[in-house]
Amino acid sequence: MGMIEATQVSKYFGETKALDALDFNIEAGEIVGLVGKNGAGKSTALRIFSCQLLPSSGNVRVDGISLEENPREVRRRIGFLPEEPPLYREMSVKSYLEFAAGLRGLSSGQARERSRTVMGETSLEGVAGERLGNLSRGYQQRVGIAQAIVHDPKLVLLDEPMAGLDPLQISQARALIKSLGKRHTVLFSSHILSEITNVCDRVILIDEGKVRAEGSEDTLWERFHHHRRISMKVRGTRAAIEKALKSVKGVTLENALPEEDGVHALTLEAQGEVREQLSAACVKAQLGLLEIRTERHGLEDLFVRLIGEKENA
Repeated sequence: MGMIEATQVSKYFGETKALDALDFNIEAGEIVGLVGKNGAGKSTALRIFSCQLLPSSGNVRVDGISLEENPREVRRRIGFLPEEPPLYREMSVKSYLEFAAGLRGLSSGQARERSRTVMGETSLEGVAGERLGNLSRGYQQRVGIAQAIVHDPKLVLLDEPMAGLDPLQISQARALIKSLGKRHTVLFSSHILSEITNVCDRVILIDEGKVRAEGSEDTLWERFHHHRRISMKVRGTRAAIEKALKSVKGVTLENALPEEDGVHALTLEAQGEVREQLSAACVKAQLGLLEIRTERHGLEDLFVRLIGEKENA
């Protein structure tokens, strides 16, 4: 049974369609990234999964429970951090988390215990007595995540948890989200695509409210883009190198920069795995092959190509 089962979920705001037959499953224990450009429908989807909105059509089940038929039971199973953390700026970290736990139905003793636990999990012990309004954006995001998990939910939903953070804070948020996966299923949205694959088991790419693709980054590249980018360092003349490369089928030379001692740094696009053929071609041409490796494409490249293919179709 999936933790989230979304079946043909659509959402209209007046005549504007925010979600268009959204359809995917998320299994218990997964960390999944929902990615897309601004206005793609990410926040709308999370607001539906967190019971803030009902879909215009389609069905959502959380931990096997229908969102529309039993929203109270669904709410017991989820923790939610909206894009803007829901903080009371005059409260201290400790009192706020105890307050949030109380709203979730925990007794006073349970609220104190859980607030201590989540402050430890989110590294907030050092600012427990600080007013929320005095904290940095990074610490406020940590408090926002802490309130989302204070009742130990099965499912944690995070809307743009890295928005507005500096590089160090992004690194800390990434580590925190990874740690959440040890106890919770996590679905979070982000347009910082380079950070998604450092955290997630798989990604779901949406555009104009539709799922365009889903899977791990490697799986998506294998499915949608069969070219590989290869970097090489080869000693020899430019003419000899180009002649050797042309003997390998499906290889296109993108760039060749001369370095010291007759070495050229090469960037190639290739169809499939051709490193062995390239190595053999260099040996046959008596060139000095110093380095050859496949470069990892970024998720940004994949998303741009997928969206570009749709717009050019």
